Amino acid sequence: MEPRFHTGDLAIVRPVASYKVGDVVAYHSNLLHTVVLHRIIGRQGNLYIFKGDNNDFVDPRPVPRSDLIGKLWLHIPHGGVLLQMLHTPIGAAALCAIVGLFAFVGTTETKRRRRRRRTGATGSSGKGSLDVKPASDHTFLRPVNFRVLLIVSGVAAVAFLALGIFAFTRSTQKTSAVTTPYSQQVQFAYSAHAQAGPVYPTGHISTGDPIFLSLVHRIRIHIAYTFATAAGHQVSGTEGVDLTLAGNSGWTRSLTLVPPTHFQGDHTSTDVTLDLPQLESLLAKVGSLTGLSGDAGYTIAVAPRVQVAGTVAGHPVDTRFDPALSFTLGPAQLTSNGASSAPSASSSSAPAGSAGSSQLSLTPSQSGSVATVTRQANPLGFLGVSLNVAIVRWLALLGFVISSALALLAFLRRTAEPFQETAHIQSQYGHMIVPIVAGEDLGWPAVDVPTIKALVRLAESGARLILHSRANEIDTYMVNDEGTVYRYQVRPSKVIWGEWSEAAAPVRAAA
Repeated sequence: MEPRFHTGDLAIVRPVASYKVGDVVAYHSNLLHTVVLHRIIGRQGNLYIFKGDNNDFVDPRPVPRSDLIGKLWLHIPHGGVLLQMLHTPIGAAALCAIVGLFAFVGTTETKRRRRRRRTGATGSSGKGSLDVKPASDHTFLRPVNFRVLLIVSGVAAVAFLALGIFAFTRSTQKTSAVTTPYSQQVQFAYSAHAQAGPVYPTGHISTGDPIFLSLVHRIRIHIAYTFATAAGHQVSGTEGVDLTLAGNSGWTRSLTLVPPTHFQGDHTSTDVTLDLPQLESLLAKVGSLTGLSGDAGYTIAVAPRVQVAGTVAGHPVDTRFDPALSFTLGPAQLTSNGASSAPSASSSSAPAGSAGSSQLSLTPSQSGSVATVTRQANPLGFLGVSLNVAIVRWLALLGFVISSALALLAFLRRTAEPFQETAHIQSQYGHMIVPIVAGEDLGWPAVDVPTIKALVRLAESGARLILHSRANEIDTYMVNDEGTVYRYQVRPSKVIWGEWSEAAAPVRAAA
């Protein structure tokens, strides 16, 4: 179906109420035992006639309405290659990894939101009294390091982008020459009749039997020509038969036994008869005229001349085949020398190839070929793995989209970390936090503590509340313990998830 369809494309069909000439339809082929996608070119009642767009012949059998599957609905170039790739272990593993990643991220986010809602509900249950609970060491689990994720996904995005640029600068297909061989063969056979007796008990002479001139007067030669190839072909040609007489002195003469006759198809056959007494008389006359009457070394050759033209695998071919069956005519016996094939004339197709060498055989043959230029998928090899350019393009595009999405997610989460830590503190310790007006100078000397947990412990030990203010995008949490102010601040440039761990040094006791 080229050039519209190529190997690896995905075609989706669907049944319709009626099919008409020109539709591209998929049907079950009982001859090939597979599904064929061809175009309807004719109809005979309830039978449909199909033909491929790139074929020069019609599908061999009309297709009944019951074998039609559906009309072409959607055509996706290289979609079949991608679908087939998902059935491989690597493709299935990659798909499962992507789905699992998104499922894990979604599940983690859902659990985090549920935990926040439960914590907030617990913290706001008490009214009018300070409900102080000891901080658990496992309240906050160490989340994903979005800085590392940002770096890794960014590098992956750049790598996939480079791979995509490289793949999109390469052609998805490449041209290659495919040689389609063919052969020509002629099978010779001879037969004759003689009087039954001690020499020929049955009176019948067949191929391989000696021919004695005193007993055999006519010999019948059968010539069967065959053009053979495994590819689709349509050929026809002409065949004529010549008789060549030659002597040891260099004398030669050619006679036409059968003029060139047209034949259709890849085989034909011809029968010629040699009148041996007439040939002997002719050669005796030649000997008497040349003064070489004692010359007994004459060769008789029956030579068919075959000219064939047509197409092989959709490409033109024009070739010639000139084999010959030769005999040596002696004073008393006609002896077969076997058959030989001669080199063919120039062909309009690819080089005809080497002709068969002369041999004592009755089936000479000659081989040839046509060069077919085809377009095949262009592969890319890396580390021993070879993938088509089209597949590499899809992988690069998919990898770039996924890695870019992860990099964007990591960047957004990274920039939002201060707000997320503030939200975590509010949801976990909101029952202990009292907001105050930002920028109010209380005149208290401040002592910074390393973690929010340390500040919470100070508040719990003295049954204090945590004061919270926000100014210049900095969240400040304070505890006033008998004149000493302990402070923890959340700054945009100072957010490291490792700070959720316990403080390395003990907090200085209040005075």
